[in-house]
Amino acid sequence: MALWTMAQRAFKAIDRAGFRVLDVGSRGGLHPMFNEVAPLVEAVGFEPDIEECTRLNQQIQSNTLYRSLAFLPFGLGRHEGSQALNLCRLGAVSSMYRPNRSFLDRFPGANRFDVVDSLQMPVRALDDLLKDPQVHLPASIDFMKIDTQGSELEILQGAKETLRNQVVAVEVEVEFARLYDSQPLFRDVDSFLSGCGFTLFKIRRAEWVRRNYERRPYLSAGQLVFGDALYIKDPLDPLTAWFPTDARQAEALILISILYDLHDFALEISSAPRIAAMVDTDSIRQYVLERSACLSRPWGHIRSMREFMRWCKEAVSFVRRYRPHWSRGDGNFYSRY
Repeated sequence: MALWTMAQRAFKAIDRAGFRVLDVGSRGGLHPMFNEVAPLVEAVGFEPDIEECTRLNQQIQSNTLYRSLAFLPFGLGRHEGSQALNLCRLGAVSSMYRPNRSFLDRFPGANRFDVVDSLQMPVRALDDLLKDPQVHLPASIDFMKIDTQGSELEILQGAKETLRNQVVAVEVEVEFARLYDSQPLFRDVDSFLSGCGFTLFKIRRAEWVRRNYERRPYLSAGQLVFGDALYIKDPLDPLTAWFPTDARQAEALILISILYDLHDFALEISSAPRIAAMVDTDSIRQYVLERSACLSRPWGHIRSMREFMRWCKEAVSFVRRYRPHWSRGDGNFYSRY
């Protein structure tokens, strides 16, 4: 039986009303972690690069597994207005902030941050967008994924009401070093989300080794530069003063925890008396057991010879102490399924 079929049985309220996702900075499309439960997902992506946004919408017209999926060609921010987007040689590092070359030039590959053009793009605050009848968005938001190369805090500030009242989890890119001039850092994002009732659960770290060790990066640990941070609301923590308003929101919290392999937390909260009265605890437990079996099958996450060779290379590198590339990071953030 497909995992999404089991998910439909376990999460009945979500099966009726949908699991609502916002992907802010969705170049390349919605993250494949949601494929596992695609028939349950109502997703909206924000991609200010009009050419990329058009490509994404054309792609989903021909083939999509999701309950609903659309991409909107504007950015999010603290207030409504217009803001310059600096287009870099590598599109994935384009940002509303100017690259901090005094830092970047100390590492290999800095030319990918060369600004080749700029454009003015419309920016809206999410709290305002959700009240605009002319913009088709889900009635409420369960999960936000934000990767906008430095402007994440401004987007969160423009979504403060939504974060407090609706969202149960946020994945956000955070920087520990200023890749862009005057950008906020991890400590700023962490403080804001903590004030909105979220708890930091996971960080996937990315480290860079400087140019002077580019030829033998495996001999140096490198500097922690940026990462992806997962924040979740914990209804069992009395300090958060938050509790799901209904069965669908409780199921959304449990489901997103499972998708990030937080099976212990998912089962803990689904068994808590007040939440157990809202959800089908037995079906959720069965889903977690079946899912865990899929994840733990021998070599189940190595699907090709190329992946096997990469695994071998990284194993050899571990013996030599560090991975053989100047840019490296943790590999256990998302589900392996």
